Amino acid sequence: MYIDVPRRLVFFDKSDSIRPTCLTQYDPDTGALTRPAGPQADDSVCDISRDGRRMALRGCDWQVVRGASRSRLSFLQGCTQLHETDRYLSYWSRLDPSGQYALVSVGNDRKRPVIIDLDSGECSEPIARDVDARFGCIDPEQGKLWAPDERARNSVLTVDCASGEINKISLALEAKVKSLRFSRDGQYLFATGENNRLLCCDRTGATRWARDMGEYGQIGAGNILFNESGSHLCMPIPATQRSNWGEDVIIATASGQTETTVVRQKGPPGRLAADWFGDRLLTHRLEVVDFFTGDVVDVLDLNSTLAADSHR
Repeated sequence: MYIDVPRRLVFFDKSDSIRPTCLTQYDPDTGALTRPAGPQADDSVCDISRDGRRMALRGCDWQVVRGASRSRLSFLQGCTQLHETDRYLSYWSRLDPSGQYALVSVGNDRKRPVIIDLDSGECSEPIARDVDARFGCIDPEQGKLWAPDERARNSVLTVDCASGEINKISLALEAKVKSLRFSRDGQYLFATGENNRLLCCDRTGATRWARDMGEYGQIGAGNILFNESGSHLCMPIPATQRSNWGEDVIIATASGQTETTVVRQKGPPGRLAADWFGDRLLTHRLEVVDFFTGDVVDVLDLNSTLAADSHR
């Protein structure tokens, strides 16, 4: 699943738990489910450029090329293919703000990404540090990738997706950083640590507030989610003493205070999947739930809607 925040779209792919037959675009404002033109049926969206013109895609199904597992990577401008390669086993791509360069993971136990010039197809040597964008976040202001530093405690790496230049920012987290998420306006960074701490800091790393989430349970792989105004975040906890399916802790972003906790009673999977749609969240079960109560307000019927559209 990929969430295109600026254009308010969600893309489901064959790797999602709902297993759609093809890449599917969901518009939360209209409720429309469509098949985007250009991508192949088994593609998943890795990233979309700031201007919306270019798209980085990865085939969900691995290929065996010369005896090794590989991913089909493709980069589109509209319906036109700019570049395609099966050179790597890649899990993610991130585009720089211009959309000309893609920072791409190469897999096979290596975490040092390469940079592909989408205009020429030329590929760089791996950059200087291990980086995994799946646990990081693109800076809304400068377009750099911020990702956990896997070598050291209390630090975050910032990576220029066009040049590969790397810098480090220190955080008062008292552990290795586990995941990152910028506030919607890009002014604050929220980080989770391996010690179950949740930290809010500014762009220099100065602490705004911090709290221990261990009173609820162990922070898992779930993303930090926001309501659309950015006034609150949702921190999914995969399992707690009250529910094996976990709880969603709703926290005021300005103060770090818990507003409420939503105990989940259904699963698997229990984790929420997408945010940004007013005060509603989207789950991996295709349920649209109220951000603050967890009440189901709608359920997407993906396959029947696409089938109806194809017969029109």
